Amino acid sequence: MDYVHVLLLAGILAVFVILILRSIWGESEKRMELLWSGLSAAFACLVLLVCVLADASGMLVFEPSDKPQDTVTHFLNCFIAGEDELALADLSNPRQLCYIPTDVDDTGMLYYNALRDSFSYVLLEEPVISKGHASQKFSFSYLDLSRLPAPIYLYVMDDMVSYVDEHPKQEVYDEEENYLPQVLDQVYREGVEHVLESADRYRCSKELTLELDYREGRWYIEAGDELFTAFSGGIAPGANFANNAKSEVLQDLTFIPKQYSIDESVLVAPEPNRDKYGVTDDPAEIRALLAEYPRLTDVDETFWNEDIDIKSKGISYYADDTILVIGWKQLIYNRFCTFAEVYIADGSQIRRKLSEDTYGSPIHKTATNMSKETNAVVAINGDFYKYRTVGITTYQRTLYRFNPGSLEFCHFDSKGNMNFTYAGELRSKAAAEEYIKDNDIIFTLAFGPVLIDDYEIHYSSPNYTLGEVTENYARSSIGQRGPGHYLLMNMNFGYGTPNGTIADSCKIMKAFNCEKAYALDGGQTAEIVLNNQMFNKVDYGGERYVSDLIWFATALPENENK
Repeated sequence: MDYVHVLLLAGILAVFVILILRSIWGESEKRMELLWSGLSAAFACLVLLVCVLADASGMLVFEPSDKPQDTVTHFLNCFIAGEDELALADLSNPRQLCYIPTDVDDTGMLYYNALRDSFSYVLLEEPVISKGHASQKFSFSYLDLSRLPAPIYLYVMDDMVSYVDEHPKQEVYDEEENYLPQVLDQVYREGVEHVLESADRYRCSKELTLELDYREGRWYIEAGDELFTAFSGGIAPGANFANNAKSEVLQDLTFIPKQYSIDESVLVAPEPNRDKYGVTDDPAEIRALLAEYPRLTDVDETFWNEDIDIKSKGISYYADDTILVIGWKQLIYNRFCTFAEVYIADGSQIRRKLSEDTYGSPIHKTATNMSKETNAVVAINGDFYKYRTVGITTYQRTLYRFNPGSLEFCHFDSKGNMNFTYAGELRSKAAAEEYIKDNDIIFTLAFGPVLIDDYEIHYSSPNYTLGEVTENYARSSIGQRGPGHYLLMNMNFGYGTPNGTIADSCKIMKAFNCEKAYALDGGQTAEIVLNNQMFNKVDYGGERYVSDLIWFATALPENENK
């Protein structure tokens, strides 16, 4: 607050005190000081009005007592010291600071340990402060992981020649003349250790700016993706650098498939290659597509098969190294259904989208709109949580709503697996939070009922709370069989058939041999989106505005998805 504001407030306060004292004196003299009392009240109201208008216009500003650079310093110092929980307390929206895949071996951890040891920073200039907002520039130094595979490759190639010369053939090759895995692991580790001995040669510095907002008596950092990329050694958060570096280094000696995942906090996935969408009437093309991506499809038999009598516009598909989708329409049990079969390489590729990416947002959007916002390959409607107050809502590992009633819930864990809990199992908010933590739950759907559990039909009560289970409505369901393998289903009017009941949904998902299946919100909400377009026939001819979406993403970086 500058001196003009100080003088203004001092003047207002002085006049106000005089009026109060004058009223007290008048009372002490037993006079009816109605005029002065009225003026005092009017002046008090005027003071309040001036303060409100001044604050709204920016004239009245109370500067925070602490300094934004202190928060920045505390945040960076804690992060560099490995005290991530303390650092997270300085963020407006906490997220994983430095992504380390869960399946990294000892050699892979050498990279991440060296990265942690490389961090340093220097604050640049004084922070820029305006009202309750500030920005602080700083220079951040880190080990540039992307520069490491090339020198490691050169070392390994030279070292392998020496290793072969110095060891008997049976200690180097297997019966098919391939290098023994333990030989490759040993030589690769030596290469990593050798290059990391000179890790300082591969450090880089980047100028970054942190934005801060002042609220609740302190500064909070609004961190962007650029910061977390630096924290991850210049690698996109979520990328499995350790595995992919090994694949790159040993590519001429053996085949190690690259692995990709998407950071949990990322709201927009890599954009799929639009040229990889297609439609065909020839089952042989789908058969060839399945054979082209054995890493995805060999884990389980397909839901789709060549004997299906396809209705309406052939078979749609999308495929890259991390996701494969097959979509079709058919008549089954005298019901017209739209299906999308999905294979994903990593559990992080199944995600939940809330409108405006905020729990409780009053803004509703169409499923196609939210699909575009996220770069979804394929999507299906969720539970429309905002339409009702009953249920359990978990989003990004956080329990936002606990009002279970008698519903059955579907919880998706970090591996993408469906987990069910039934009425009465989660009796308290604390029990629900413990379940979320113990089972690594990312998000929870509250509609139901459960359709299939352990390959068998689950018979729910005809009085189940949601979905008018015994009446004919458009239906929407999601099923799973095996890791990373899903079946999306919508049931709508078509070919002279009616909509269906929950019993129809059970029977259809059972026919496809789902291990697990769950009912989603139906009616006009029931929708599958493929390539950002409605894939099924929606009730009343148009999309409903909804609060949430379940979507599947490619994890392949855009520069590699060609």
